[in-house]
Amino acid sequence: MYFYGETWFTLQRGMAALHLRDWKAAIAHLTVGLAELPDDYRRDKTWYRACLAHALAEAGEASQAASVALTVVPDAADIGRPHSWNELHTVAAVLMRRGAKEARQLVAALRTCD
Repeated sequence: MYFYGETWFTLQRGMAALHLRDWKAAIAHLTVGLAELPDDYRRDKTWYRACLAHALAEAGEASQAASVALTVVPDAADIGRPHSWNELHTVAAVLMRRGAKEARQLVAALRTCD
C-alpha cells in the first residue's frame, strides 16, 4: 500500500459516503480530495468530479451540480468513458427528476459530445 496516501483515502471516504447516500459527507470528502489531487491525474479528476456532481445533485444543490458536471463533460467524453460519462448521465437524470432547470443544459452538453 505504499502508493496510497491521505488524498486517496479521502477520496475513497467520499466514494463510500456516496454509495451510502450520505450526500453531505460525500461532498465534503470529494471536495477535499479533489483539491489535493494533482492536475496530471486527469482521468481520476474527471471521475471524482462526476461523482461530486452526483452527490451535489442528490443533495439538492442543482446549480453547483450542473456547474461541476459541465466542466467535466469534455474530459468525460474524451478519456472518461464509460465510467465518468455514465455518472454524468446519472447526474442529468437526478436533475431532471427533481425538475431542475439546469438539467436541460447538462443534457444538451452531453448530446454535443455523444
